[in-house]
Amino acid sequence: MSHPVYLSSSTLPRMPEGSRNEWRGFFGHGGELEANAFFPLFWRELFSENDIRHARFIDAYDIDDEDSAIEREECLEEFGADTAYPYLVIDKATALTRLATRREAVIAAIGERYRPLYEGFEDWTARSFESHILLRTQGLPDAADAEPWLRAELASIDRLNDKKVLDGLMADLSRHDADAVWQLAGIGASPDDAWPTPELRTLFPNPRQQKPRKPQAVQRSSSKPRSWIDPVLEWLAVALAAGATLGTYAFTRSVWLALLAFLCAALALGFGVARLRGPRS
Repeated sequence: MSHPVYLSSSTLPRMPEGSRNEWRGFFGHGGELEANAFFPLFWRELFSENDIRHARFIDAYDIDDEDSAIEREECLEEFGADTAYPYLVIDKATALTRLATRREAVIAAIGERYRPLYEGFEDWTARSFESHILLRTQGLPDAADAEPWLRAELASIDRLNDKKVLDGLMADLSRHDADAVWQLAGIGASPDDAWPTPELRTLFPNPRQQKPRKPQAVQRSSSKPRSWIDPVLEWLAVALAAGATLGTYAFTRSVWLALLAFLCAALALGFGVARLRGPRS
């Protein structure tokens, strides 16, 4: 099941508020990355616990947006008017400073091979986000109760030398089907959000995008084609076996003797036909 979370570019220092109809002007100002029910490690490098804010579920929909009227009503029924959830927001300048400050500690923990990915994420962040970076968490399955583990996730970025924290992270990265880009930095939320770059995808291919298998060559048969005499011999054997059966019954009027004659004739003729046809391989 999909529980998307988004790292979004924003011109506001907070979550847009539907009660002010602010969502209509939110999108289209910079890039956006997506993950599913977790926060990639590099996202966590942008924030601290002091960046946690709260927003009401109902404010995810502009109050004057007729297209979202049904979703707004459903949200009211499920959460009420005042239920809130935690999210994260940081100004871009502070976020870039944190990425640079934490770079070497992170790479030392996860391995030098991931340096191009980390530095690529730094460059993309500098190019693709506006004045603020917003981590939108409403899609989490437990968004209303997410603050304790959200704080724990943020605290873990300063404990990458902790064996338990590091082992859990590296276990995810070492899975045979793990996409390092997805695990560490998320992916572009739309085709316009060109992340990862083609160069990084070459360095860190997605193992789930398997190349199609080449069709197996059709194995040629080593058998020789049937000769015209083969069916002639087979029909002759059938005729002789039938004649022996009918002849025995005509002379003896015994079904059992006729059946015995058929079996004997069939075995003898089958052996004879096989000898006459000879090997065909």
